Amino acid sequence: MYNEHVDELNNLSEDEYGGGNELTSTGFLIFGLLTFWIYTVWLYFNYLEKHFNLRLNYFNSILMHRNKTLEIKPIPDEIIKKGFSTKRLPRLICVIFYSISMLIIVTRVIGIIIGMFVEMNYYLDMVSTGIASLSFCISSIYFMWWVCDTVRKHEYYELLLTEYIKNPDNFKMVPPSRKFIERWNQRFNKIAFFLILCVPITISPLIALKHFYKIIESGGGDMDYVVIIWQIMLYTCATVFHIWGTFLLIDIYNGHLRIENFNRSSFITNEKWVSNIENSVIDSLSGKNKINIGDLVPKRALAAIMITDIVGFSKEMEKDEEYMYNKLLKHNEIIRSIIKNNNGYEIKTIGDAFLVRFESAVDAVKAGMSIQNKFSDYNKNIKPCDRILVRIGIHIGDILMMDGDIIGNGVNITSRIEPLAEPGGICISADVYNIIKKSIDIKVINIGKKELKNIKDVPEIYRILIESTNCS
Repeated sequence: MYNEHVDELNNLSEDEYGGGNELTSTGFLIFGLLTFWIYTVWLYFNYLEKHFNLRLNYFNSILMHRNKTLEIKPIPDEIIKKGFSTKRLPRLICVIFYSISMLIIVTRVIGIIIGMFVEMNYYLDMVSTGIASLSFCISSIYFMWWVCDTVRKHEYYELLLTEYIKNPDNFKMVPPSRKFIERWNQRFNKIAFFLILCVPITISPLIALKHFYKIIESGGGDMDYVVIIWQIMLYTCATVFHIWGTFLLIDIYNGHLRIENFNRSSFITNEKWVSNIENSVIDSLSGKNKINIGDLVPKRALAAIMITDIVGFSKEMEKDEEYMYNKLLKHNEIIRSIIKNNNGYEIKTIGDAFLVRFESAVDAVKAGMSIQNKFSDYNKNIKPCDRILVRIGIHIGDILMMDGDIIGNGVNITSRIEPLAEPGGICISADVYNIIKKSIDIKVINIGKKELKNIKDVPEIYRILIESTNCS
């Protein structure tokens, strides 16, 4: 069903991404500061509301296209209510609290400028400024947390809706993926760390009042000087709060647009590798071969898979755990450096074994040969008992990717090929050999079709001859 409607998606407008524009900081920084964030709240809410409506219209337009030939169920109400609606009460609450803060501060400043008070009323000044800062902080905490939670829910339900559009008959309300949860936990942690700044702004008037009482009781002091210094520090802190908070809000919105664009691109593309898309759209992660972190269901792809394993590791670990642990650290250091230099992506390690994904079979074999040559050089100048011998298996096949992990028949075949390699050697499948034989000058031995556990369609296996790895 997905492939039948690729053209529909490609023909639709790009305007569904919040007008297609990322937010800029200039207006928010200037007018947000002048209006005590009333402008920020109002405009940001409007952007979210517009964006949610455009996205919902986008998905409805797809259903309208399909209804010309098929009878498709409407979008589930739960998804619309939880992922594509913005309640106006949060905006009203924030505007009221920010207005209270601005009204108090502006009133005090005007009163001082026009000379309404001949003598400064310290208690009134401290209390009013304290109420203003408390009102500002309460509103900021509520607003920032509401934004983060609202955009997170929208992104999650949008992903669900994407899966619904692909196959409405088999749609399930699946939970968010581990990577999705981790990414949004990172965002919430940033917001929580930022809101810690609210604490000194909120409690500073109380601390100041306590010191003023002591000064008065002791018989005086330069109160005007103390008040001025205190207010300068308070407003400086508030300015930092404003700038930092503004950039966090913009990053949440723009980061969501990039994730959204990334998911849409992987949805409508016929390419097998979603990692060919611009990597900057992957929020909070970097690197050439990152898997789509927004997916809720596995993505199918063709990949070159490498599995490595230290010879005799379990047996040696039983004898001396600390010694083998140090040996393992050196092993990991060597393999990771070579994987990185050959465009590989480390999926995971299980004890002494590495599971690695490559886009290219050529890169995978080059990486395998480099690993064995590196260990060969390492083993030349050390005692035989300290040497690190590794077996490597490489296969290219179909896999499923989700949550940073890969599974599938291609991985299973690779895991069965790896033990067939000699210590310090590499075994590859015939599929890999047929791809690389014209690109890499290597010598191989065909060891035929070996019985591989739980594998029905067994490929021919080749051993790569690497002269420099013979160090046993």
